[in-house]
Amino acid sequence: MANPLVQVMNNFRDVPLSRKIATGAIVFFVVAGFGGIFLWANKAEYKTLLTGLVPEESAAVVEKLKELKIPYKFGQSESVILVPDGKIHEARLGLAEAGLPKSGVGFEIFDKTDFGTTEFVQKLNFQRAIQGELARTIKEMEEVKDARVIIVLPKDSVFVEDVKPPSASVFLKLRTSLPKEKVEAVVHLVASAVEDLKPELVTVVDSDGKVLSKGLGLDESESPMNKQFEYKLNFEKSMSGRIQTMLEEIVGPGKAIVRVTADMDFAKVDMNEEIFDPDAQVIRSRQTAGDKSDKRPGNPANVSSVNPIAGTTQGAGGAGETAEHQDETVNYEISKTVRVTQNPVGKVMRLSVAAVLDGTYKMEKDEQGDMKSVYVPRTPEELARFETLVKQAMGYNADREDQVSLESIPFSAGEIWSKADQENAGLNWDDIKKEYGKPIANIVLIALIFLFVVRPLLKTFQQVTSSESDKLLPELEPEKLLLDGQGKPMLPKPRAATVQDKAVLLAREDINRSANIIRGWLSEGGGGGEEKDE
Repeated sequence: MANPLVQVMNNFRDVPLSRKIATGAIVFFVVAGFGGIFLWANKAEYKTLLTGLVPEESAAVVEKLKELKIPYKFGQSESVILVPDGKIHEARLGLAEAGLPKSGVGFEIFDKTDFGTTEFVQKLNFQRAIQGELARTIKEMEEVKDARVIIVLPKDSVFVEDVKPPSASVFLKLRTSLPKEKVEAVVHLVASAVEDLKPELVTVVDSDGKVLSKGLGLDESESPMNKQFEYKLNFEKSMSGRIQTMLEEIVGPGKAIVRVTADMDFAKVDMNEEIFDPDAQVIRSRQTAGDKSDKRPGNPANVSSVNPIAGTTQGAGGAGETAEHQDETVNYEISKTVRVTQNPVGKVMRLSVAAVLDGTYKMEKDEQGDMKSVYVPRTPEELARFETLVKQAMGYNADREDQVSLESIPFSAGEIWSKADQENAGLNWDDIKKEYGKPIANIVLIALIFLFVVRPLLKTFQQVTSSESDKLLPELEPEKLLLDGQGKPMLPKPRAATVQDKAVLLAREDINRSANIIRGWLSEGGGGGEEKDE
């Protein structure tokens, strides 16, 4: 049997030149396309390693990446450096070990000590170090692209009245807007890092010239009116959210709307009360005083005594008379209660709740026989039960004259989908591409290679093999075919190969060897004839 590859090459030689060129072009584009798909599916995805670098920092970072043998490339400018996604953690650890990037001046300024440095230079370096460390810390925020901190430290004075507090200014170059909470975090971070620096003496400004935080407490957002309004909005939002989530758990997501209005009293009232109870009396003190007089003949003097026993006495001088007088003073204390009451700031005076519920929908046939959605409103009994639940959730108080309004209104003519259902209905192709793009591309690439390369080659080899086998099989005439019991044709029984068949097969496999054998036979036959003639 001949080599299939040799047979394919022989068949390809017989193909016309135009067909050969077309086949070569097709093979070239197929291989190029497969190669492009393979490279695209397996190329390394680069992610941002560092941004906002100055040229000196970029040069140091690139030098370290070369030393670590980590591939890199620049972004839109040389200040942005990208590395492969799988190498980003290794690159960060390597740069951190080398202390890169070194933006600004930090406490490393004191690594090299110069004994000739004066005290003024030392203080100045300390101030520069604090400013640099604060700037580095602030730059760690995602929204901050670059930061600069300026601290003003007043001169020391021996007079207390001349001591001035320190102040600071922070300049921020932002990528995106900085939330109010992070602005306050920057202010307190700077204030905590400098001795005797108060947050109200820190000013924060962005690169657009917008004052994010004013010094000296002049920020309008911190005014009492704004705080009260913000507190009122947060209270109403929290209350409406609690009620709405409760209703949506019953009627379904997106089928309830709740709004709350709160009347609040922000007046700060201190009340002192003194309450006297005349019915609750106790003896505080008691005092008793008395006197006694004794009148006898010939005795003009009176003898007084305390607590004498009244009566008349009979003496030697004759009959006499004794007089007695007694006074008692009792002091009572009336019960008194002293009460100091301080009303809370932001007291709820009245709550008003308005809730709207969607009804139910059922499918009915219209006059044309088409199915359509029909709105079914909530029954009064259902609304009464929902109103009871709303009152319990809001803490209904009739003394405050709270109000609750609950209605059932159709949200639309058809069935309502919640936002969550709408989001789930649509596929996020960006996430799917990011998560499964490369595996799917590799699978498609393997399938295309099998369909357009492997399968045609296997088919060609099968055709060559079958053609060679057909040549070895004897050709049978239709009338000589064997039939089985059902009248279907059967293959003839294999016959034993003869010497002639083997010679033909050997001659087809290696024609040069067969020719040499035949020449040997002929030469042997000629030699034998000559000997016989002799």
